[in-house]
Amino acid sequence: MSGTRRIHRAGILLLLCTLLLVTGCDRKTNGERQSFLSLGTVCAVTLPAGTSQSVYDEIKQEILRINDVFSRTAEGSELYALNRDKTIIASEEFYALVEKAVSMAKLSDGAFDPAIGGITALWNIATDHPRVPSQEEIDQVDRSWQEIVMDPAKRRITIPKNMDVDLGGIAKGYAADRAHEIMEKRGVVRGIINLGGNVYAIGSKENGDLWKIGLRDPNGEEGSVFIVVHLADRAVVTSGGYERFFVQDGKTYQHILDPKTGWPAESDLLSSSIIGTDSTVCDALSTAVYVLGSEKGLALINSLDGFDCVLMKTDGTILFSDNFPYTTNYLT
Repeated sequence: MSGTRRIHRAGILLLLCTLLLVTGCDRKTNGERQSFLSLGTVCAVTLPAGTSQSVYDEIKQEILRINDVFSRTAEGSELYALNRDKTIIASEEFYALVEKAVSMAKLSDGAFDPAIGGITALWNIATDHPRVPSQEEIDQVDRSWQEIVMDPAKRRITIPKNMDVDLGGIAKGYAADRAHEIMEKRGVVRGIINLGGNVYAIGSKENGDLWKIGLRDPNGEEGSVFIVVHLADRAVVTSGGYERFFVQDGKTYQHILDPKTGWPAESDLLSSSIIGTDSTVCDALSTAVYVLGSEKGLALINSLDGFDCVLMKTDGTILFSDNFPYTTNYLT
């Protein structure tokens, strides 16, 4: 008799555990924006109401993982190991992103350069203790992408002893692409991925309308926009000196550095927004165009298939790539 009761209770416990697992897996999103901190910014994901919460959870965990791999300062990351040891046998993922970063450096004639990590560390603008380095300090740092040696047969990456690699100008774009891939794999056909200015508008709204993506007004308060772009299945990545800066002795130093000089880029642009289906490439291009300035930057985008741009100059002029195909609304 007592044995029968034990079996019955065990069965009830098993049933309750099973129900908890099932209901946990079946939790649904309510369509509201969910956010978390990673990649040095606020990462926000908006999925359609009724989507399994596990999709959001998977995206979050993937972005956190990417941060762990590509962080310049986290001791357990592959990037940290490369900068410390100067040569590593890389994972397939890490090798591929460094290879992509080097290809973008070549495309932009070094305006985007992953070898800028040593200069980034000197300026320290992303921390609470930024400073203006001396020209002598800058001159002692190797910062040329041509000196990054890639060995595809062994997946070996080697850099000079006075060089550090920084993938901050491309990793958020890569993370947005990975989030998009997860949504496709899980059958989610619409949503918004926003990784601190790296936005991926996936699909269109439920009623068929395009997503309306506002571009930050560099001259306005945080949250203000100067133009709205109507998109579907496109990434929009924006770079601008207004994002991070510090003031020393009355002079403002913004965080986008010119790899060739080692100093903050002296651009005639306030912001550079690149649109395309490849968020990783858009990320690198947004930095490159800002450093190049309006004339060379616009020429670069116009030479590429599948990418467009919206540029705001320091005098307030707004420039578009040739044959810009997207509907926009100006805000005044």
